[in-house]
Amino acid sequence: MAIADGHNEQCTMESVQWKTVKLGDVAKTFTGLTYSPNCIDKSGTLVLRSSNIKDGQLCFEDNVYVSMEIPERAIVQENDILICVRNGSRNLIGKCALITKDAVGMAFGAFMTVLRSNIIDPKLLLYIWQSNIIQRQVANNIGATINQITNADFNRFEISYPDSLPAQRRIAAILSAADKAIEQTRQLIGKYKSIKQGLMEDLLKPKEGWKKDVIVNVCDKITDGCHNKPKCIDRGDYVMLSSQNIKDNQLDLTNVSFLNKDDFEREDLRTRTQSGDILLTIVGTIGRTYLIKESDPKFTLQRSVAVLTPINTVVDASFLLYSLKNSQSILENEAHGCAQKGIYLKQLAQLPVCFPMDLPEQRRIAKMLSGIDRKIEAEHKVLEKYEKMKKGLMEGLLREENMYKSIII
Repeated sequence: MAIADGHNEQCTMESVQWKTVKLGDVAKTFTGLTYSPNCIDKSGTLVLRSSNIKDGQLCFEDNVYVSMEIPERAIVQENDILICVRNGSRNLIGKCALITKDAVGMAFGAFMTVLRSNIIDPKLLLYIWQSNIIQRQVANNIGATINQITNADFNRFEISYPDSLPAQRRIAAILSAADKAIEQTRQLIGKYKSIKQGLMEDLLKPKEGWKKDVIVNVCDKITDGCHNKPKCIDRGDYVMLSSQNIKDNQLDLTNVSFLNKDDFEREDLRTRTQSGDILLTIVGTIGRTYLIKESDPKFTLQRSVAVLTPINTVVDASFLLYSLKNSQSILENEAHGCAQKGIYLKQLAQLPVCFPMDLPEQRRIAKMLSGIDRKIEAEHKVLEKYEKMKKGLMEGLLREENMYKSIII
């Protein structure tokens, strides 16, 4: 990841002085608009809300427009920092984005605040706000009864910043370069996912000579995990997974349940997972799939995950996995329940499936799709690396005691 701002010189930081102040001393906050959506088309004024912030940037996938006079205080300006200050979810309090040129003139809602400064470079102020130093203060000040932070909270938050504007811009440029690398990687992942979706629609579309059947006729086993979760222990060798641990093409083992040996062996009688089995989430988020590998640890499952053992002389396991993924919308439409939707095994057993009679053809199709999956997985690893890099830069550059003595720009 190259870091550059157009200058080929060494910029020393030795003479830069850092100040620790209250946020209210260097920036102003502005209250958002109280409104009722009364304009369903784009003829009104767009009101920015928490849903208009995604991955630290503005997005316009879920917009609300109003037809009313907007007070000047509730209209954003370029380089303002838009911050969510009230939300039903505590995790969303404090998320932010920088206002860009294309958003100038838009309004912002009452559950949002705009932070504006003529002392600190706006991009640096954005990174300071995103830093752990500020986010800890945000978490400590969220109201006990209402998930919000107030203008009074903003005014007393403590921040540190370099008093030199060129130094501020150099630090912001380094972090912006990290953000650019992250965004480019996300876009590449999105591109590969679009390619995969198009390939799935084309390659898995029933063709002449393909056989139409239902899942129960192409699997030796269709079952799910335990319906009454045993008492868990703090740590151990015997693991129980739920749907939250099943991601498309990977297992997430960061937050698992542990059982004692007796409970594990009793529950394992139901699933007895093995290499080549397909896992399918059937409660909550429906339709995520995973093909068990020989290298995976031994585990048992909760009710939210189904286990399918394909008849390997009839259907290739990888091909069936992609067929199930391609049927995700059907599964979601078939799901029942109010608080949490789910698919019954009887429904799953009757899910239609169409496949070439020729196993080598099935494997050829699966190989093409798995090739795209490998590219997506590789880019996810690159993204993780860049995100860790940015986190390290944030921790180093935004703490005076950890400031580099010199930065090569």
